[in-house]
Amino acid sequence: MADKKPAAWQLELESRAVNATDWEPLPGMVKKRCGQCRYWFAVLAAEAETTSRCPDCVGFGTRPPRSRSNGGQNYAGV
Repeated sequence: MADKKPAAWQLELESRAVNATDWEPLPGMVKKRCGQCRYWFAVLAAEAETTSRCPDCVGFGTRPPRSRSNGGQNYAGV
């Protein structure tokens, strides 16, 4: 029998625990905290002043909406 996939809340807890551990950004990058989801993320030092959200939060809501008319797929066919 195949292992069951962890529930979404379990994955969220695990990712937040990993994100809370001490880590250093790569050279040329700085560590910032997302103003929306509160995750820590790394951003290029040159973009640090103008970046307030992590890439996930920036990208959230930019995908085409799903609709019943296209079988629940977005415009990319995914």
